Amino acid sequence: MSYFAFEEMKRAAGETSERPKPPPMNLNKKQGEVMAKIQTIAEIFEIEPEWAIAVALVESSLGLHQKSPTGCRGVFQMSSIAMKDLLLEMEKTDDDLIDIVCGVAFLRLLLRRWKTIEKATAHFCDPNDRHFYIDKVKKYMEKMNDIGKGPVAMWIG
Repeated sequence: MSYFAFEEMKRAAGETSERPKPPPMNLNKKQGEVMAKIQTIAEIFEIEPEWAIAVALVESSLGLHQKSPTGCRGVFQMSSIAMKDLLLEMEKTDDDLIDIVCGVAFLRLLLRRWKTIEKATAHFCDPNDRHFYIDKVKKYMEKMNDIGKGPVAMWIG
């Protein structure tokens, strides 16, 4: 039985004890930044930030160990199986937040790979649509910049 389960049993039986203390955390700057990012995203997804941060601590020490001998990678040690599961879920469930996060993450990956928004956009869209897609994206970006408001304010405000 784990320490936490034992403490929960004691509380349920009416015995009082202090809440179990988490392990000490001496985080470096990078780990602190990763923790802040996880907290922000977890709050957007309406899941407990403590849960997401704890999983990332166990998986990679908040990014210190991002390569596993099993082939998993990243802060959450995501495997190809986990990514395929996410894809399958996206195909059967309409969840705007997952769609948005995956889309923005893919744009970020393309921008890092191709170095410019135009080249990244060309690799985001269907190759058969490049003749109009890139110009259309540029025009929307210009419109948002011309108005001088943030993208959301431009459309709803």
